[in-house]
Amino acid sequence: MIGDFYALCERAQSIEDVAKALFETAHRTGFPHASYLCGGSPANPDAGLLLTNYPSEWRQRYLQQRYHRIDPIISRAQRTIDPFMWSDPLVRAAMTPKQLRMMEEAKTFRVGHGYAVPLHSSMQVGAACFFASEHNDIPPVSCKTMQRVSVIAHEHVCRMARLSKGRGETPQLSARERACLSLHAQGLGDAEIGRTLRLRLATVRRHLDQARLRLGVATRQEALVLALVSRQLDHRPPFAVFPIGNISC
Repeated sequence: MIGDFYALCERAQSIEDVAKALFETAHRTGFPHASYLCGGSPANPDAGLLLTNYPSEWRQRYLQQRYHRIDPIISRAQRTIDPFMWSDPLVRAAMTPKQLRMMEEAKTFRVGHGYAVPLHSSMQVGAACFFASEHNDIPPVSCKTMQRVSVIAHEHVCRMARLSKGRGETPQLSARERACLSLHAQGLGDAEIGRTLRLRLATVRRHLDQARLRLGVATRQEALVLALVSRQLDHRPPFAVFPIGNISC
């Protein structure tokens, strides 16, 4: 599924094409509704970019009640790099009574449960993807799939919308950085990469960190996808083995 989504994004001629692919993939994965927010806010999308297929009734209610001022999901996505379930006890514990009431009201519009994927980097406008459902029994595999899909969608949208802050072409990785990242894509741990390339563990970690910093992204996962999208890897490893890290689902 992720490979199909990547292919759709590569063929996309507009941001609308990417949005359509994102919404369709999210629906097939178990999320009937999705939003992509890059800069700005739901109340002021002109300051950035908002792509959404949320129910029009909820969007109208959201604006009327000025929920953008208290939205706990967007607020958390702006403060963390880790994806999260909206129903996570730690997430809900941080909500105010007003925020909890907003989330309860969202359930009546079938968007009260979901998964958020923050997308931050030092060289791109901050963004996030939000995937909503009326059910809370969301399979972990669906969350992992949509995290990868989110990163791919963000890179293609930024490329098309030219939202990069003077970024121009994607910075080129060194040969060692590409080699380490390529093996990382195949699911090898840092120690295994070191044995394969005959490098010390500290050297492997340094190359992976340098690759991440050079590409201006927050995580190895984002570096991996950006290197793939910019065609800096010698091959295209199966997305199914992309390392994801710890995800609370």
